[in-house]
Amino acid sequence: MNLSINWLRPIGLALLAALLLAVGGLAAYGAQSTLPDRLTVSGWDVGGMSYAAFEAELQAREAALLGTPVRLRASVDGLAPLTVTYGQLGARTSAAALRSELERLRHGSPWARAQERWRLRGAALQLEVTLPEAGVTGALRPAWGPLYTAQPVDARRVISADDRVSYAAGVSVPRVDAPKLREALLAAAPRIAALGPDARPAAPVELGVPIVQEQPRITEAALRQEGIERKFAQFTTLYTGSSAGRQHNIESAAAIVNDMVLKPGDVFDYGKVIEETERKFGFQEAPVIIDGKIVPGIGGGICQVSTTLYNAVLRGGLEVVERRSHSLPISYVPMGQDATFSSGWINFRFRNNTGRSLLIRTSAENGRLTVKLFGTAPEDITYEVQSKIVKTIEPPVKYVRNPALRIGEQRKIMDGKRGFVVETTRYKKQNGQIIGEELVSRDTYSAQPALIGTNSGAKAADGSDDSGQAPSRRVEDGVQGPKFR
Repeated sequence: MNLSINWLRPIGLALLAALLLAVGGLAAYGAQSTLPDRLTVSGWDVGGMSYAAFEAELQAREAALLGTPVRLRASVDGLAPLTVTYGQLGARTSAAALRSELERLRHGSPWARAQERWRLRGAALQLEVTLPEAGVTGALRPAWGPLYTAQPVDARRVISADDRVSYAAGVSVPRVDAPKLREALLAAAPRIAALGPDARPAAPVELGVPIVQEQPRITEAALRQEGIERKFAQFTTLYTGSSAGRQHNIESAAAIVNDMVLKPGDVFDYGKVIEETERKFGFQEAPVIIDGKIVPGIGGGICQVSTTLYNAVLRGGLEVVERRSHSLPISYVPMGQDATFSSGWINFRFRNNTGRSLLIRTSAENGRLTVKLFGTAPEDITYEVQSKIVKTIEPPVKYVRNPALRIGEQRKIMDGKRGFVVETTRYKKQNGQIIGEELVSRDTYSAQPALIGTNSGAKAADGSDDSGQAPSRRVEDGVQGPKFR
């Protein structure tokens, strides 16, 4: 037994010695003060270099790369060539990440350092170069401001005084193609391995700056595609003699409608026009219609705009979606050819059924309101509108209590006015010959009662008149009636 133990002791000592030698060798391998053999950084052979020498040369080569000048030329009139360095363009390298990776060779347990050294022997690391577009822009913008500040000019549709349609072309502006310039700069950047041990900046890089043309938001082609080719309908009404408030209301609403473009199938909504008019211009005092009477109010005159537009729509062959006549005849168009408006009650709407875009032009000045429609329409087709009275409504008699009269006495206050039922027909013509007709409306204009004061000796239920009925106070041709106190 003792002989066996004595025999094993030398073997154990030998193994321990070998282990100690291996550990020592491993520690010595991991503790070397040079970089692993055959290690390269972006093609630069750094194997066997001391850490200090590598760090000094890395800093020098990075500085040389960032200091390399770039001469940029832009093929734009008035822009001189610009010379900047890669550093001024915002270039950055991944040197910090590279250092962090190599730090594992110098820190940690002997085993970990030896493992890292073994892993990196013959490795090919990369020193990446990045170039943010913001840095490129920041370097170029002060010198080449027009490439960044000039704005494209939209194409315009021009309508002459004699209603001819033409176009003013849009203007594009040159812009730096930043993504392509960034790619070209990175491709032309000097390689870290080519800078040499003396690490001086490379020869200047010559680059033509890629330029693109920024097109206007609205192009002539897009405008022409809309199909607004010519004027095909027009109507005019007069508002001479209107009060200043009524003139303001008419001209303001007409200004909102002016230059409105409806796409194919779009529905014009006069209610939205009134909302925008009130928001932008406000309405002034002018007579409105309430319960068949003309009274002071706010917004009087707005229906002259809807009526004038309605007549142009009829004569343009467009589809009327919603329209109603006034409760009383008006003076500026024949009965049956008016279109009133009452917020939340009566609207005027029509659809662009031409198949192409429709442009509405308005002018309101010197007491003349004109609406013109421009678009695509057959030149041999026209429309004629005729209205006729088909029924006359005799005025009723309305008795109004007047306690100042003697009991049983009656006295005329106001004569009544007849009402009418009117039918309006639209005739479609081709080369002047009627090829179709359409009954577009049958309108009733209320008769206005004759008012007779009376004193029957009985008091009305609400003190207003003998009928005891309160008026509905719906406002036509305006937005607000008088405020009763």
